[in-house]
Amino acid sequence: MARSASAARDACLIAGGLAGLASRPVRFRHVPADLASPSGLAEALRAAHPAGVVLCASYQSPWEGQRAPSAWTEALSRAGFGLSLPLQVVPALRAGRAIAEVCPQAWLVNSCFPDAVNPVLAQLGVPVTCGGGNVAMLGAALQHSLGVTRAARLKVVAHHAHLHAPPDPAGEALAWLDDTPVADVTAALREFRAAPREQLADLAGASTAQLAWALLTGTEVETHAPGPLGLPGGYPVRIADRTLSLRLPPGLTQAQAVAINQDAALRDGVMVTDGMVTFGPAARAVLEKELPCLAGGVKASDITSACDRLLELRNRLRRQPRLEVDRDR
Repeated sequence: MARSASAARDACLIAGGLAGLASRPVRFRHVPADLASPSGLAEALRAAHPAGVVLCASYQSPWEGQRAPSAWTEALSRAGFGLSLPLQVVPALRAGRAIAEVCPQAWLVNSCFPDAVNPVLAQLGVPVTCGGGNVAMLGAALQHSLGVTRAARLKVVAHHAHLHAPPDPAGEALAWLDDTPVADVTAALREFRAAPREQLADLAGASTAQLAWALLTGTEVETHAPGPLGLPGGYPVRIADRTLSLRLPPGLTQAQAVAINQDAALRDGVMVTDGMVTFGPAARAVLEKELPCLAGGVKASDITSACDRLLELRNRLRRQPRLEVDRDR
C-alpha cells in the first residue's frame, strides 16, 4: 500500500520473487492509498481488512545524506538521527490510529526508527507490537561473527545507536550466548559496522519478514526486535501463538534492560520517557540555533505540531548549501 502505484507494484514483484525462492505460499498485490489522509488510509485499510500491518513509511529517509546532501542533512548528522523523531512518529501515529479504528484486531510492526517511535506510540495509546531491523540486524551480525546457527542461543540488548560503535566501550551493546555474556561485542561487530549501511537494509527487511510471518501464521520464533510492546530500544523476543514476549537472560530484569537502552538513546539524539521527548546535547545545540521552541523537549501529545515545525526547518535548510552550516562550526 503506497502513494505511488508503480513503487508498490515493484515492491510486490520483488517480494513475490523472494517468497517463491523461500518456498512460501505468499502472494502480493499493490493498493494505492493516500497515506497523508486519515480518511483515505482508513478507507484503504477497511477494504484490505488486514490481519497485520508492517509500516515502512516515514517523512525522513535515512539515506538522504548520501543521496541529496544539504544543510539539513549536515544538521541531522551533527544532532543525531533522533532529531528526526517527530518526522518518523507522525506517519506511524496516523497509521496506528487508523488501524485501531478500522481493524483493531490487527497487529502493527513499525519499521521506521522503532526504538524511539514505538515508545511515543505507546505513550499516546496506540498499540504497537514491535519494530523491525536495528537490534535484529545486530543479532544477525553477531550470529554470523560467532558462528551461531540457532538464533535462540543468542540474546542481545541493543539500541539503534549501537549500529555504530559507542565512543565509550562501557556503552556497548550487551549480548549473551547460551545465557553467558559475550566477552567482546565490539570486536564481533567490527566488520558489520564497517559495511555500507544502505546495503545492510536487506538484513532489516529479512528480519521484519520473519516477524511478520510468525505473527501471521502463529509460527514460534525466538529472535530480536526493536520497540517491542512500546519499549525503548531493542531486546531478545519470542513470538508464540501470535503473541510477543521478552526473553531476557537470567539476572537481567526488564527495568535494567530498559535502562541500558535509554543510556544509548541520548547518543542517538533523543529519549522518550514519561510522556516527554527529550533531545540529547548535540540535538539541543542544533535546535537552540535553528528551532529554539523545540530545544527544551516536546510533549508526546504535541508531536504533530513539532513535526510541522521540523518540516518547515527542513525545507529551509534544504535550500542552503552544506558549507553555510560548516562555517558556523
